[in-house]
Amino acid sequence: MYIARAFAQQQQFLSAISKLSRGLPESVLSVVPTLGTDWNGESAVYLQIIIADNAVPRSELLAFTKGISHDIVQHIRPLEEWGVLPYFNFLTQSEAERMAHQPLSS
Repeated sequence: MYIARAFAQQQQFLSAISKLSRGLPESVLSVVPTLGTDWNGESAVYLQIIIADNAVPRSELLAFTKGISHDIVQHIRPLEEWGVLPYFNFLTQSEAERMAHQPLSS
């Protein structure tokens, strides 16, 4: 059975993401990786990226998030080096706080 390198060397993978996130623009407040599988059962990393409220004008938001995603893929190489497909979820700081305070539905 194949085990993706990101799972086998989880500490090194998380450390590489942490190191890279320190070099991202100040408006990126955090990058939180979660290892798992996608809908197709493939090894994946889900990256929740929190950006500061109003740090990027709405008209530039798509280009900004594409740039951050591109930087992560180019420097970490999640699929090629670590065997995991990257999935990105960008939230503003206030969106993340609202989600953290919502009760779980049953």
